[in-house]
Amino acid sequence: MSNWLDKIVPTVVRSKAVERKASVPDGLWSKCSACEAVLYQPELERNLSVCPKCGHHDRLGARARLNAFLDEGSQTELFQELIADDRLKFRDQKKYKDRLSQAQKAT
Repeated sequence: MSNWLDKIVPTVVRSKAVERKASVPDGLWSKCSACEAVLYQPELERNLSVCPKCGHHDRLGARARLNAFLDEGSQTELFQELIADDRLKFRDQKKYKDRLSQAQKAT
């Protein structure tokens, strides 16, 4: 026994309706982890990751936290010339010096 709608609406029309989906760029919308409200990402960033619906404070990265409370152009990074070395002569499957050099090349 078939559905009465199958007789009225052709299969082609139904398949085209299913194929149409809105293209939304990734990272444009996010969901609050507390109230699960859908939030516009630029608005959430302006609010310093505080949900405007419930007031939940989401996590901030270190750089974003510093930018939030430091004046623009007033900060200076200290110890930029500091280089890590292996004072303990640490050994694992690879030498620590090798791990350091690989990490420095990667960044």
